[in-house]
Amino acid sequence: MRSALRLALIGVLMTVVSGTAQAARTNFLPAGTSLNVRTTHPIFASHSWIGMQVPAVVDDPVFDPNGRMVIPRGSAATLEVIGLNRASNTRGRDRITLKVRSVHVGRRSYAVNTNVIELTGRSEGRRTGRRVAGGAIGGAAVGGMLGGGTGAAVGAATGGTTGAIVSGSSRRNTTVGPESRLHFRLSSPVRISR
Repeated sequence: MRSALRLALIGVLMTVVSGTAQAARTNFLPAGTSLNVRTTHPIFASHSWIGMQVPAVVDDPVFDPNGRMVIPRGSAATLEVIGLNRASNTRGRDRITLKVRSVHVGRRSYAVNTNVIELTGRSEGRRTGRRVAGGAIGGAAVGGMLGGGTGAAVGAATGGTTGAIVSGSSRRNTTVGPESRLHFRLSSPVRISR
């Protein structure tokens, strides 16, 4: 009888300890948390479509308000093309609008809501490869070099939207090269279990 009671008490104690440990591994990231990602594949406006998912990696570790690392650097992320405008004339510009769809921590995937970034190709005939687009509220600009021979971009990452201009190839087509660093912010909170 006593051994059965002991086993029952041990079982209850293990359940409580396990539940507490599980709760301690759930971290909360508030809206406004920075989420910087780097592309792993090129994105071509001419070969993209709305809803297309693009692999990326988290470029900087993400910490909760208590300083605990929640998303390690190098974690997989998925971008989504949510807007696309292909230039139809020589004065137009391609535009690709991206957001982060999800991040992958450990063996789990977490849906996230972020602001959007619009990448815009230069107009044909323009020779400059560096420009700043409006779209940031508050004016805090964060620069990011976009690789793959696509030129420079400056991203502004405050408020609900972000602007960036990407130099196109030799013409007006927009190309986001691999290893392009993009700056997002969470637009709603997310809970991540570790």
